[in-house]
Amino acid sequence: MLGVDVAERPAAPCRLAPFMVVGKVNGRDEAARAAGPAEALSLMLGWLAADVDATAVWYLREDWPGPVTVIGRQAPGTARETRRCAHLFPLEPGAVLRGALTAGCGARLRLPEIEWLPLGAGMPCEHCLATAGVCRNPRPLLEGGRR
Repeated sequence: MLGVDVAERPAAPCRLAPFMVVGKVNGRDEAARAAGPAEALSLMLGWLAADVDATAVWYLREDWPGPVTVIGRQAPGTARETRRCAHLFPLEPGAVLRGALTAGCGARLRLPEIEWLPLGAGMPCEHCLATAGVCRNPRPLLEGGRR
């Protein structure tokens, strides 16, 4: 093509890591990227296992293009099955997160008590859905279209 010789490089695996975990472990500053809340919690628990005096927080990277909503429910064994609805947790870029998260409905869950869910899994919390708001990017209407 066009006489340009381009060396083939294997494609690097693209790992989406929108979250950061930062803390102090054994007197040293630590930082790591995480793909999701479960991985962030795992990193923090690992640091605590290495140093009982470790401290850590996590957050959606401040350079992330916009808010992210993560989905979670109470972990098995922490509540009756009928109370384990899937909550929506809106996260803003750069907002520091500590030991608990507050869902859109106001429910506050501690990180170790949350089972993280993929999109569409679990029985949704009706209050979270109701407070999720209207679509931020509504579809444009065609001229002369029905309203």
